[in-house]
Amino acid sequence: MQHQMDNLLKRVYGRSSEKIDPDQLLMQEMLLDIEKSMPPAVIAPPVVVETVVKEHIRHKHGRSPLPEHLARVEHVLDISEDKKVCFCGKALKRIGAAVTERIDCQPALLFVNAYVRPKYACPDCNCDGCGVQQAPAPEGPIERCEADAGMLAHVIVEKFEHHSPLYRQEQKFDRVGVAISRQTMADWLEGCAKALTPLYELMRRKILAYDLVLNDDTTVDMRDGPEPGIRQARFWATVGGEEFKYTLYNFTLNRNGEYPEALFEGYRGYFVSDAYAGYKGLFKPSKEDSPPDILNAACWAHARRYFVKAQDSAPRAAMEILMIIAALYKIEAGIKHDPPERKLAIRERNSRPIIEKKIKPWLETGLAAHLPQSPMRQAIGYSLGVWKELQTYLLDGRIPIDNNLAENAIRPIALGRKNWLFVGSETGGHTAATLMTFTATCRKNKINTWVYLKDVLQRINTHPVKRLHELLPDQWQADRT
Repeated sequence: MQHQMDNLLKRVYGRSSEKIDPDQLLMQEMLLDIEKSMPPAVIAPPVVVETVVKEHIRHKHGRSPLPEHLARVEHVLDISEDKKVCFCGKALKRIGAAVTERIDCQPALLFVNAYVRPKYACPDCNCDGCGVQQAPAPEGPIERCEADAGMLAHVIVEKFEHHSPLYRQEQKFDRVGVAISRQTMADWLEGCAKALTPLYELMRRKILAYDLVLNDDTTVDMRDGPEPGIRQARFWATVGGEEFKYTLYNFTLNRNGEYPEALFEGYRGYFVSDAYAGYKGLFKPSKEDSPPDILNAACWAHARRYFVKAQDSAPRAAMEILMIIAALYKIEAGIKHDPPERKLAIRERNSRPIIEKKIKPWLETGLAAHLPQSPMRQAIGYSLGVWKELQTYLLDGRIPIDNNLAENAIRPIALGRKNWLFVGSETGGHTAATLMTFTATCRKNKINTWVYLKDVLQRINTHPVKRLHELLPDQWQADRT
């Protein structure tokens, strides 16, 4: 009960970071041992520690110049005419000017695109020739929609990248004298998601065609479901493609195992995830006496997290295992930018001995040293339960040691939940998943999301289907570069 209370207090008031300083843990253990071994009347003398500070270059602090690409609006502040005459009677001559720059802002500038299409006809009244000639109306992503691509892109970015709910956007537009209801904007978002669905499905196929994916999920409240009241649904984040360049979201009504099996139907390769039981159906072989088509790679960050939670109840044991796991992460930090072949060789030479000769014996010994219901025993049981899967990352240099990329893809959803609170319906959930796929992928590839969406929404309905891949964020960016 005390452990549960400490965890709750840490979740409410503590920091969310799980970074561990082995030196700090070791110092705490040393101080505890010294305190226990000292007689009550003995007072330990103060310890003076000398620290050598590494030389560094001191950078001057100050204001950086304002960006050159911003438009300059000149305001000339001149003196009055009577002050332009010297005491001797001669007119003063301008010898220069001092310029003081201050950055300024104005609310969103809204304007109307008026597409003028001249009509042409033959002047001969009796002619039965060409009739009236006129340029076709410009194509838009949503039929008979009053919003142009730039406006649609703005609403998408504000909602799913800046996490601004539609009612706040409605208030912002109202302040500049434009009445756009949140229901209208919701219809716009649904229409954009439908227009981008072919591109979304192409991205899904690209992810499943590559043999390495990372997956995670999180909860979201849904208001209007098949049953009255608020119910809990799920968003799934999948990171994949070569160099993990795509982030794809899916929306489901619950966390049943049937959904992962449907999402990854036909996939072959490595699957990095936590130990959620609903994934087990993915790892069953399609044929008897044959290896599974999908090989699970467990996340070392999840295993490590259990030992972090056990620090209060078993500090010395937690310190030992966390320091050993930290050695694995130190190896990964040193090979972060190396090619997969070199990563695989270094892991085989350095990481495998740590896992097989240090971590495995420590877990087997600790299994009998802790009470069955203790946090440390639960942490050890979790690691031993996925022990084979924890070693999968040693088979391929492309596999990351943990699932943190997928967990990072979940964070924008957690941030959005604090603002827009829930999805309105199942349709709204699928709309959000589709549009967040593009905002997250643009952000991951360092693409200006608004520029990308404005261009793609203008072209999506007229772009040849055979060249649809040109509108994927990475290919779009490469073509522009």
